[in-house]
Amino acid sequence: MAKPVSPRGLARGRVLDCAVALFAECGVHGTSLKMIAQRLGVSKAAVYYQFSSKEEIATEVLRPILEDVTRVIKIAEALPDWEARRAVACSGLVEMAIRHRQLAAVFVGDPAMPLIAPMELRAVTGELRKLLEGPEPDAQSRIAVAVFFAGMGNAVADPLLADIDDDELHGVLLDLSNRIVRPTTDGD
Repeated sequence: MAKPVSPRGLARGRVLDCAVALFAECGVHGTSLKMIAQRLGVSKAAVYYQFSSKEEIATEVLRPILEDVTRVIKIAEALPDWEARRAVACSGLVEMAIRHRQLAAVFVGDPAMPLIAPMELRAVTGELRKLLEGPEPDAQSRIAVAVFFAGMGNAVADPLLADIDDDELHGVLLDLSNRIVRPTTDGD
């Protein structure tokens, strides 16, 4: 009698779950396909059957974030004026960061991220920057957006803030984002 085989989707999910755990322990750079295979108790070839590289695994792990950012951009771009687009982009990004708080703890600050981040994610991040910076960004708006991205990413990933529940973190981040990333007017 032939041994039952699990569906490919289930096996891919197991590889992704294992990879996230190892990324959290060892970083993306410090995790190898061999380590993933050993942790799963399978051959390296079995992992290669599911994914061609560690970068492909990391890309799949990041896929929900990419889809969320794309959705936020589409919603924001449908609005009539820049201020409304900016507000929706800020709010959507904060909600997304809270929703993916556990992934942020794995990936934020990992030195391998700039090398493995999929081109799609870099592209949508660039679109999001444009929405937040405005139609004619000056140095202040560009710096404010950089501070917003870095600060939000670090806040949701910071283990010293893990005791703060999602609702409270959401409220504080939304308030801060509206103070950091806002249009400047003469006299501000």
